[in-house]
Amino acid sequence: YDALLFSSHTCMMRRTRAVLHRMWCAAVFLILIQSERPLTSVLQHQRLFLLTGDWAGAKAALRNPKCCVVSVSGLEPLLRVLQTQWANSPDDLDLRMRVRARSSAHDDCLRVFHGVSPSLNESPWNNPCTAALEELARGTASLADGPLEGICEDVFIRIVCASDYRARHPMFHTDKAPLRGYVTLCGPGTEFMTRPSTPMEYVTLRTLGTGEPTKSVRRAEELEFIVMKGDYYKAPATSPSDA
Repeated sequence: YDALLFSSHTCMMRRTRAVLHRMWCAAVFLILIQSERPLTSVLQHQRLFLLTGDWAGAKAALRNPKCCVVSVSGLEPLLRVLQTQWANSPDDLDLRMRVRARSSAHDDCLRVFHGVSPSLNESPWNNPCTAALEELARGTASLADGPLEGICEDVFIRIVCASDYRARHPMFHTDKAPLRGYVTLCGPGTEFMTRPSTPMEYVTLRTLGTGEPTKSVRRAEELEFIVMKGDYYKAPATSPSDA
């Protein structure tokens, strides 16, 4: 997912190296691929699901060219459910699955839950962890904008529980995806630039890590769901930021 060219509309983030006494646990929500199925053909298969986080506010903030990363408010109670369930998981795990946010979000999120906690046999409709995952998957999909708005269906989820996590990517890099959601359930969060960087800052951060522009680098808090722009993010042509 490394970016080869600098773009002022992308953010640079760092996959934090974490060696903890017990467990490092994080979840990544990566948007997305396009679906050719019309929206009306899948709505009838969905149960009523109301989002609780401020996804609309995050979507509006991302349209600002000077905004690289947003924090989605209103999600802490849901994220704490996942933290309680998974932060002390005894096993190292790196799970990657696709969630069809419009057609089968609940069933797919239930499979994600069972992939992390296979020994738990809870009710499929009263499972708080599944509900939390469904909120994050549907909310992340709702952020698709510009040419992807209304046709985004799939979100890719990665859940990592690791007693000794070693990042394989450069310390700071951009993603070749429209958006990436990221939350650390236990341990130090991801570091990221809070503004578009200059080409010189990009080279410095990518090769040496934090240096001169440290005032513009922030570390995400535990249980803070952040959404970062990638190389392929496109805002609507007539967004308020262009006015």
